[in-house]
Amino acid sequence: MTELVELRRRAKPQVEAHGVKLTYLPFIMKALVAAFRKYPGINALVDDANQRYVIRKEYHIGIATDTDDGLTVPVVKHVDRRSVLGIAAELQRLTDAARARKIAVEDLKGSTFTITSAGSIGGIHATPILNYPEVGILGVYKIADRPVVRDGQIVVRKMANLSITLDHRIVDGATAAHFLNEVIRLLETPALMLLEG
Repeated sequence: MTELVELRRRAKPQVEAHGVKLTYLPFIMKALVAAFRKYPGINALVDDANQRYVIRKEYHIGIATDTDDGLTVPVVKHVDRRSVLGIAAELQRLTDAARARKIAVEDLKGSTFTITSAGSIGGIHATPILNYPEVGILGVYKIADRPVVRDGQIVVRKMANLSITLDHRIVDGATAAHFLNEVIRLLETPALMLLEG
């Protein structure tokens, strides 16, 4: 996450000039959309009543949000149509409303995939539980300095754990690994997201 941490550090003053807090989630959401385009079966919903699943062409990402009443999952709709600044502003609006117990019911509906992020409270790993009827959820955890080997040398890099839970009736383990590797590739080199559209 070293390059992403630096990108966020440079962008933060410009975004905050608009009165918006910039977290890592908008970048993660953009990486997810790019990965969904390569692996569309992960942006899908289960329709048990009709014994089928439906691949969604919309990208509506739910964000598990810690509130005084427990987890609430507001939904950022049309992530693919929003800039990083636009996603950050919408995230702030939704999470502020959820924590103030003033969120509209419509803002809690329609997600096609969910992110749960325990990084801000120090979490380093967990197994997220699916937000039915979605077929996938991504867990994002604390970014921290860790020793890694680069070019035969031990160096300190910003690292984070990710975990993914998928409905294996729909998505097999190999597809899950390819999908998660694509998300990781984009987060490790965030400039690639500009090329992904």
